[in-house]
Amino acid sequence: MRVTLLGCGQMGRAAAYALATDPGTSELLLLDRDPVQAAALRDWLSDRGGAAVRVAPDLDAALSGSDAVATAMPWAPTETALRAAVRAGVPVAGITRPPTAELARLDAEISAAGGTALLPIGLEPGLTELLAVHLASRLDSVEALEICCGGVPSEPREPLGYTAFFGGENDYHLPIAQREALALRGGREVHHPRFSGVVTREFEGVGRLEAYHDGMAPWLGEHPALRGADCTQKTLRWPGFAQAVTELARLGLLADDPVDVDGARVAPRRLVERVLAPQVRAGADDRDVVVLELTAHGLLDGRPASLRTTVLDFADEATGLSAMARTTGFTLAAAARLLAERAVEGTGWIKPHLALSQELTGRVMRSLTGRGVRWLPAHEITEAERPHL
Repeated sequence: MRVTLLGCGQMGRAAAYALATDPGTSELLLLDRDPVQAAALRDWLSDRGGAAVRVAPDLDAALSGSDAVATAMPWAPTETALRAAVRAGVPVAGITRPPTAELARLDAEISAAGGTALLPIGLEPGLTELLAVHLASRLDSVEALEICCGGVPSEPREPLGYTAFFGGENDYHLPIAQREALALRGGREVHHPRFSGVVTREFEGVGRLEAYHDGMAPWLGEHPALRGADCTQKTLRWPGFAQAVTELARLGLLADDPVDVDGARVAPRRLVERVLAPQVRAGADDRDVVVLELTAHGLLDGRPASLRTTVLDFADEATGLSAMARTTGFTLAAAARLLAERAVEGTGWIKPHLALSQELTGRVMRSLTGRGVRWLPAHEITEAERPHL
């Protein structure tokens, strides 16, 4: 297969590695807004064998003759590339979540043009929803679904126990903004304050982490197996993170309305981010861990039962790929291969958890485990093991 990768940052790098070393790939085309970055990725891949890798001169050249396109970019360039791919008749998989307000228009436009866009398909959103269905389909009915997902440094670091593994030297945005977090209660949308509902969870090989409300993909409950269920999604961090952020907010330091500081108008949150960013930015020796755990409660063979599945990954010293890049990029690469093989049917905006069968989800997971990502498939747990999130 001939595949195009758009976006050669850290997530794209992992996807490119998976695609280039896939025996089914004959040629991989790279394109990035920074030609130097694309060339550097090409050279890095050339030392690892596998498919022929080239840097495309422009988008039209990248799409020409491709069997599928994988995008690892923010939404604005993804949308531009998506429109070009649809015109070229090439199916697209991407890791970026489209803005909710644009979903209906996006679906209508792609469908009218006969195009196929499978997204978002990374770790979260993407793998979280696929594994939610993996669990739900094994129960007779689902009462509740609890998702915990997060990337953390291998060791907590002061002052927040948090390390920012992504973003450049001038990126001062941290995950501390105050907003409402979406959840489902009986299939209906409800909202919780972000960073609320904190609980602790113990993960073998990692340690004790905390989980807090952080929202979910609004389309998760559309799957027939999850309609009418209670669904929550929480982010995992080292203990103390949510409390620290909540205290900053209580003091008014995370407000977005500017205040006067000696004649200058300053948003408190932006000032806090500026102060904290250099302290939490990842260094050369920092490594990360990704944990994704889903627990579904319902009926199995007419009796109450709880099923769980867990994904665990660590940064790879051999390739230099972070755990977050691996779990996100490898999932994207697996999705691109399914599109290249025309294994996913349909046109328009295709939501992965509604479109991929259990067989195809199994193929995605085997592609990850084949590259060292640990996955414990659906298994029954006892009442004592239930986290009650």
